[in-house]
Amino acid sequence: MPFNVEEIKQEAKANYEKAWLNTKNLLQLEGDVFKLEKKGKAHPTQEFIAEARKKMLALGFEELVLPMFVEEEEVYKQYGPEAALILDRLFYVAGLPRPDIGISNEKITSINKIIQNFDKIEELKKIFRDYKKGDIEADDLIEVFIERLNVEESQASEIIDKIFPELKNLKPIPTKTTLRSHTTALWFIILGELFKKKKLPLQYFTICKKFRREQKIDATHLYDSNTLSLVIMAEQISLEDCRKIASQICKQIGFENNRTEIKKATSKYYAPQTEFEIFVEHPKTKEWIEIGDGGFYSPVSLAQYGIPYPVFNIGFGVERICMIKTETVDIRKLVYPYFYEDISFSDEEISKSIKYKHFPLTERGIEIKNSIIEKAILNKDEKSPIEVKVWEGTIKDKKIEVYIWEKDNNVKLLGPATLNRIWVKDGAIIGQSPDKAIEGAVDTGKTYLEGIASEMAYNIEILLEQNKKEYEHRVKMCYRAAEVNIELDDIVLEFIHSKQKKIDIRGPVFLGLSYKVIN
Repeated sequence: MPFNVEEIKQEAKANYEKAWLNTKNLLQLEGDVFKLEKKGKAHPTQEFIAEARKKMLALGFEELVLPMFVEEEEVYKQYGPEAALILDRLFYVAGLPRPDIGISNEKITSINKIIQNFDKIEELKKIFRDYKKGDIEADDLIEVFIERLNVEESQASEIIDKIFPELKNLKPIPTKTTLRSHTTALWFIILGELFKKKKLPLQYFTICKKFRREQKIDATHLYDSNTLSLVIMAEQISLEDCRKIASQICKQIGFENNRTEIKKATSKYYAPQTEFEIFVEHPKTKEWIEIGDGGFYSPVSLAQYGIPYPVFNIGFGVERICMIKTETVDIRKLVYPYFYEDISFSDEEISKSIKYKHFPLTERGIEIKNSIIEKAILNKDEKSPIEVKVWEGTIKDKKIEVYIWEKDNNVKLLGPATLNRIWVKDGAIIGQSPDKAIEGAVDTGKTYLEGIASEMAYNIEILLEQNKKEYEHRVKMCYRAAEVNIELDDIVLEFIHSKQKKIDIRGPVFLGLSYKVIN
């Protein structure tokens, strides 16, 4: 049976450690019950990468692995006055500082509430000193607590979570290190080393991730993507040679029909008027799409690394190439189909996605919710004005009373739509009276009344935490799902709108609820 994810989330919110421990019981630990199915399928980008590696090796290029991180100063060395503009497109790396953690008498008292007669204060101080120095890794800290303090795992987690907020309230501190946005940034450094150790010509390639802080994600732009990048360093090589090599590579990867064009504006790490783009035609849209960019590295940039020979570099966008090969028009659907491809949901799946946005987190809250529903149904036909006490008890050391009411004269306590159930039929979500079941529809099990009661009980829990002594909640004419505390998953909502289906949760509810602290 599927997990009750809403129940799990509520339990985790109320007591994470308890929920974490208890939900282990939902898992089957023994038994030969599952066999792998024959569902193997390669992702288009990884399939191309495997093919491209073989092609590049066959052409005579040696494969290298490039570092992921680039220091900011390298970008200035390569781009000169253009560096500031390039850095705007980069992701900087940040890290969390390790805090100084003191152990006050107040904290010792709190620890003793979790572990009676805790007497290993000095050892705890030593653990935190070792952690601060980096002798203990962060993801090993709980295990160290267990071993050196002789405590249970749940106790270690509770001590860290509740008593030492210094570990949770840290803010990242940015560094001068960036994630590579161009393999170029690494080629300069690498070639600066290799030309001293290897005979020319040097012919290297890599296929790796790059990261760019694009202004937006769209059909042709992603924050992270793969690049097929190569460099050639030789005593003599012409721009004409470079363009021919680029075209040759295009043919090797399946694009016989390709063309190169010199760019009007040249990036500063390339020599003036030597940067070119290479284009191929998309078979579906017939649009010529740029899949590669290359040129001669600027001798000025090369000089920063002591390189005295010409270097040709070109990079090909793997995802763009695959987009064209698969005749996809949106790169997002190609790379992340689970996020962007067309979605489809059955009525049953839509039904399961419908939930109450707010739900009580405690036993008392659930008790109040159930009592509101019970007393509302019991008194549904009573004439107004009417006020019904539905619950009385103590929460957070506060004695409270909860009421449902109707103040208008000569009407029933509950409006005609209060008891409506929510159904799904042919992709539409419909609120309907329980005595008018919709033929062929899926009953979600959700009702307007339970949604309202759940939100009220949740609000009581939250507002009592804030010491609010009274609160009044009134639902009148319902026009939107949110007014009866109903929420849908975003992806399901997108599907319903894309199919032009309706969400018809309307009707006269006219139910008042309130609570007050009486001591």
